[in-house]
Amino acid sequence: MVESSEPRWLVLDGYEDEPAAFGVPPYVGFHIRYVCGVLESAGLDYEYMTVDRYRQALKTNPESIAKRLENCLGMVCIAGAVVPGKYLRGTPISLKETQTLIRNLPHGTPALFGGWAIRGWKQQGWTPLRPNLFLAVQDTDATLAHFLEKGEWKHQRRTAEQWTAWAQAGAASKAVTDHPDLGNETQAGPLTYEVEVYQGCVRYKRGCKFCIEPKKGVPIWRTPEDIIEEVRIAHDAGVHHVRLGGMTDTYTYMAEGVRELEYPVPDPEPIAKLLHGLREDERLGILHTDNGNPSIIAENMEPSEAITKTLVETLSDGAVLSFGLESADPSVHEANWLNCDPAQLKTAIRLINKHGSVRGER
Repeated sequence: MVESSEPRWLVLDGYEDEPAAFGVPPYVGFHIRYVCGVLESAGLDYEYMTVDRYRQALKTNPESIAKRLENCLGMVCIAGAVVPGKYLRGTPISLKETQTLIRNLPHGTPALFGGWAIRGWKQQGWTPLRPNLFLAVQDTDATLAHFLEKGEWKHQRRTAEQWTAWAQAGAASKAVTDHPDLGNETQAGPLTYEVEVYQGCVRYKRGCKFCIEPKKGVPIWRTPEDIIEEVRIAHDAGVHHVRLGGMTDTYTYMAEGVRELEYPVPDPEPIAKLLHGLREDERLGILHTDNGNPSIIAENMEPSEAITKTLVETLSDGAVLSFGLESADPSVHEANWLNCDPAQLKTAIRLINKHGSVRGER
């Protein structure tokens, strides 16, 4: 991280942590990269700083933070965790830290705060009053791009074209190259690149009560080619490890009948194309995936078995397929609209263990 006296934007990574979006180290989240991708695409200079480095600087050299805030052209922060949790390393930015940061910003400096934590705090009544401060409740990256182009704050959704452009620009941005977990040419660090495969959930009509993903609506897919190209760019920037995120259910990536069926039918081909395409790059180290819905697996055994075999062939040994299930108790299932019943859960576990229980070599 190189300090500069020249005015530039400050991007503060407050570490997102969503059900289908990891951004706490060693992961680098995709939303913070999209923000950097917007600035990269606009040709604007900026500094990327993790919230841990921000905290450390506040303790050891608070003058450096004050100077950064005084000199910045504007600031963007992706904040934090939706559900409180315990972390072994980095911890997402808190509401108290966010409030202090806002108070320390020079009067009138453009400041954009986004992420599901911001939405949650806002719904709880948090409405900080200061000029040129905006709390994004849609896509932070698209909201920033609109401000840079029009000079006004307005909630925005990114288009499919913007999604691709900012994902690819963000793959080689300072969120990657200046991340403390990246390592160097002689010793690779533990940085794991969280890539967004899709957004939304097939249970968008009546999803698990505790989860935010159904609120995103009908799933919007990215193509295997688009994702593979983004990861290739990330490899060029020094990334070794990848996690396929944004997938509320790995098995329903590009599935059939998402709008019409209670249990959409998995399509083994797109996920196989994606996983094998990623594995073809010899620079790829660890490859992990996101969640799996037991009810989808249980109600579509033949295509689910084909996908399971692909996961075993391509994912790193020790990879975990999270079922996102807090309990198999029928009363808990009914009260919380969970994603499967006990019978479906047992069927899914048997299938996964049939192919995935063997100790591998990778």
